[in-house]
Amino acid sequence: MDIFGIGALEILFILIIALLVLGPEQLVNTGKTIGRFLRKLVMSESWQTIQQASREMRNLPNRLMREAGIEEMEKDFKGMIIEDPTKALNASIKDEMKEINKGLSAW
Repeated sequence: MDIFGIGALEILFILIIALLVLGPEQLVNTGKTIGRFLRKLVMSESWQTIQQASREMRNLPNRLMREAGIEEMEKDFKGMIIEDPTKALNASIKDEMKEINKGLSAW
């Protein structure tokens, strides 16, 4: 669970420090004030614009690849790559060993 890049333990630590500094009554009032501020921030048009720009920036590389037709090239290259290069090597070594064993068994 991450809220604004802060983990659960960090939030707990901040709340404990706030409780020690502000006291229980002031902590509740401060929490309400912070909650109202965050609600106004998230509902604001500026925040929505920032979120939209962030989504577009996250999707930009995929969109550019799609428009340039690079996705097809990427799929072709992935198809050309050998999944496990050692498999091909092992198979050729086994074939060579069989040839050697046939030659030795003939003696």
